[in-house]
Amino acid sequence: MKSKKTGSEILDEAFDMRVNKGILPTIEIHGHTFYVDIRMDKLRPKDDFLSKGIVFSEIKDYLNDEKELYITPYDPKKKELGKIDYETITEIPKDLIVLKIPNVHKLDPVGWKRQHGYDLKNGIEKSGLQMGFKSKYGKWEDIYITQQITENIDKLKKSEKNKPILKSKI
Repeated sequence: MKSKKTGSEILDEAFDMRVNKGILPTIEIHGHTFYVDIRMDKLRPKDDFLSKGIVFSEIKDYLNDEKELYITPYDPKKKELGKIDYETITEIPKDLIVLKIPNVHKLDPVGWKRQHGYDLKNGIEKSGLQMGFKSKYGKWEDIYITQQITENIDKLKKSEKNKPILKSKI
């Protein structure tokens, strides 16, 4: 009969996989697996080489420090960050969804420490080390889209109201 592994053994095993075997952590996003690839600055789709994936430097504005996660629009067809023009949006995008993704420090603390020159083991026991994650779905309100839509519609109504009416001469 096999004995259950202790938390320390599980952590050591994950650390060995990440550091010695070079295995990247993964995250499942809307049913698709992505590699957490800090060296390439992205969440890289496992088997879709046409997608540029989700680039960390492009989603940094969607980071919620308090919750330690990114709350970001996502295009499931392209498997990349969804683009939204906050200045002109007047309806909820039909082709995008909102995702909640753990921040880069949680997704790959070893890769992040390596990139920034820190001791790889420092703090791992406290913070933990996971090799697999799953994103969650967010709401449009989480990224202020509904509020922005209301504001943009109000602006459009005001500009229509202030347009001069041209009378034609017939």
